[in-house]
This record gives sequence, C-alpha cells and structure tokens, in this order.
Amino acid sequence: MTNSIIDLLAGKIVPTHPLLVRIASYYFELKGKRLRPAVILLLSHALQVAQGSALAATQVQLAGIIEMIHTASLVHDDVLDEATTRRDLPSANAKFGNKLSVMAGDFLLARASINLARLGNHEVTELMACALGDLIEGEFMQITGSTDFDYYLRKTYLKTASLLAHGCRCAAILGGASREMVDAATVYGRNIGLAFQIVDDLLDFTGSSEELGKPAAVDLSLGLATAPVLYAREEFPELDAMIKRKFSTPGDVGKARELVAKSKGIYRTTQLAAQYSQLAMDALRNFAPSPTHAALFALPQVLLTRSR
Repeated sequence: MTNSIIDLLAGKIVPTHPLLVRIASYYFELKGKRLRPAVILLLSHALQVAQGSALAATQVQLAGIIEMIHTASLVHDDVLDEATTRRDLPSANAKFGNKLSVMAGDFLLARASINLARLGNHEVTELMACALGDLIEGEFMQITGSTDFDYYLRKTYLKTASLLAHGCRCAAILGGASREMVDAATVYGRNIGLAFQIVDDLLDFTGSSEELGKPAAVDLSLGLATAPVLYAREEFPELDAMIKRKFSTPGDVGKARELVAKSKGIYRTTQLAAQYSQLAMDALRNFAPSPTHAALFALPQVLLTRSR
C-alpha cells in the first residue's frame, strides 16, 4: 500500500519535483496504524464475500486515496500545531519547514483528487468531497473552540469519523452492495471513527510520550478540552475557567491533569468509547460470516485497549 501511494505521488506521465515527492511521501515511511485503509479493505472484502464476488480494484484504490487525504491532514495539522515530532521522528514541518510542508499537504490532496476522479463514480466523488469538507470544518471547529460537550462530539465526527464513515460508504457503493448494506457500512465507519478518536483523546492523559510517539498532554498544551476534561469539569467546576482560557496560565496544564486524574473523567470517557465501539459492532449483524467479518467485529475492541 505504501509503495503504491508513493508511486502515485511521483506521477507516471509528467515527472514530479523529487523534493515535493519526498516531503509528500515522508509520513508514509513512518510507523503508523494505517487504520483507515485497513478498515476500507476489510469492509470491502467482507461485503464482496457476501455477494460471492472478488474485491474490486476501485475499492483497493479507494483505500489508498483515503490514506492520502488523512496524511495530508496530518501534515497540515502539524504545521498549525507547530508540532516537532510525529511517530518518534521529526515532523514534516520541523524537517522541511512550514511553507514546503503546507504545499506538500496540498499536493497530497491534489493527487488524491485526481485518483478519486479516475474511479469514475460520481456518487463516490461527491461523498469523498463532502468528507474532505468535513475534515476542514472539524479542524476549524477545533481552532475556534467551545466548552460544550455536543460541540466536542460534532468536531470529533467532522475531524476524524466522517472520513471513515464516507470511506466505508464509498467502499460499499463501489462493490455494488445493496442500500441496506451501504447504510450499515456507513454506520460502522462512523462509530469506529468516533471510538478511535475518543480513545486517542483518552490516551493523551493515560499514555506516555514513549508509547504515543508524540508528547503526552499535547491536547491541553494546545488549549484543547477533550472528553476527559469536559467530564471532569462536572466534578471540579474550577476547570471551566481553565478551559475558557485554553489552559494558557502557567500551571494550568498540570492542574488540569491532576483534576482529571481525581475525577471520573477517564472512566466516563472509556465508557463513551465503548458505546461507540458497540454501535460499530452492531452495524455488522447482517454481514455474512467470514474471516474479514470476524476481524471487523474484533477491531473496535482492539482499538479500545490500544496504548498508542
């Protein structure tokens, strides 16, 4: 998958500037979970087993496109967050500078768009364009911020879960699945995406920098109030002032972590992620039994117990 994506970036007809390819492909060479293409490929295979047909080439191509879009968002996020590391190595912006990194992220989106158009399915093109718009709106919501829990969930859907929800829906459409199965695939993608991001927010409090491959407590340092803090605020109202000032006063980050640890915020966030994981598993009830169906069913539970 990684090599094929890098080949797509390099271009087969018009040679691309080698430094641009190097920066755009940099994150594909790092250690990563590859969750999104894995989900798309597993889901596609499970749907095709139910229909007695082989995996479609367009479904495989879709998995690569989605990983390109996701990686572009990581490049842009690291510039916005002034991140210095990504998966234990220097971030793209730290290694190549902000300007070149932004252009490399844009280039990834351009290449993803070209390959999306080549799938030749207008519905899929429209859905993935909507997912890209959601991703940008989610990032915008994160930057502008709010202390409301519904706002947090909406931002989480737009920034993370929408790409998986739309990707799973597109995979089902490309495989010729029934509308019932298309809808089930969408529900699976949405809920596994929400569960994944909520666990990610949880790990910011429970994981170490070594385990995460990035600094711990980075969300608080960036002024972000995620589920553990928002839940803890109900027990410790003094957190509200810290949230509103984006943990900008010296000592805020440490105090917030201390209060979250004393509260039920970690437990309640774990339960919230578990609820979304269960909804993802419930969406698979009409899928035909197969090894890939079993893997899809197990994946939400695996994500709940991950350490990075």
